[in-house]
Amino acid sequence: MRVVLPLVYAAIASLASGCAGHSVRPASLAQPPIVASDAVRESLPNDYLRVSFLPAGVQVASLSRPGAIRAFATATPLYVPPMRLKDLPYYSGLVNNDAQVLVAMRCRPPQPERVDAVLATWPNVFLAIQRDVPVDAAACTAQSPSTSTQVACYARAFSDPPATIVPSALARVFSYAGALYDAEHAPMAKWLQDNYGIFPAFAGSGYSVKDSYSLTTDPMSSQQILVKSVSSEYILKNVSLSEAGCRCISVAPYPVRSEDRLDPDFITKEGGDGACTSVPRLGANSH
Repeated sequence: MRVVLPLVYAAIASLASGCAGHSVRPASLAQPPIVASDAVRESLPNDYLRVSFLPAGVQVASLSRPGAIRAFATATPLYVPPMRLKDLPYYSGLVNNDAQVLVAMRCRPPQPERVDAVLATWPNVFLAIQRDVPVDAAACTAQSPSTSTQVACYARAFSDPPATIVPSALARVFSYAGALYDAEHAPMAKWLQDNYGIFPAFAGSGYSVKDSYSLTTDPMSSQQILVKSVSSEYILKNVSLSEAGCRCISVAPYPVRSEDRLDPDFITKEGGDGACTSVPRLGANSH
């Protein structure tokens, strides 16, 4: 979930295929495990999947950690049929951690307005910040000592006029967002990380960048980033699991856990309603 570079997204992508550029591949007998559809991008799915790896003993009662404003999630339909745990996190810019507790939640908010979910694009982020940290115009006329006010004013100052040239329009928003990662705006970048979970690997295109967890050690070219941007992601308000309509499971490490598949229907069946229930292993009926 985390790169601020000019990105152009023009096609619906299959997560398993790696979607290389301009070629069209014939259908094969083995179907890709994840297929994005028009409906997922053009309307909110109201069915979200969020996966985390946490130290043992951490209690989970909300979508993200206490104090955070927003949380990232992907669309559950993208992960049906289910994938092996060792493969799934990479598509959301995460990495599997065999040593930590897996926390997986499937959330279908009964009142969608409570979570205020939006596709994770930079324009949507700037609008969400204005809703989450409201400030009036007068607060932005002088430099504020408050980092949250500085971020809110920065978001408020963003303009997104209609354009006839797609690369130019995208360059405008990504250049504006990219400035958040220069030395002058370091406190604002830290605020985004702490409150929104937005790291430098956040594309802001509505797609997470596969394998972006390792960007600091394995940098990517723009071509690699474009090819790996294949899984839609959303930002939701950090509300309680109950408010978000979540079913949640926690799974302690066990041998070859990474080889088992994380089935959203299993989360629905075995997960706690508005709370995380411990299950012994993925795919195992705990009753």
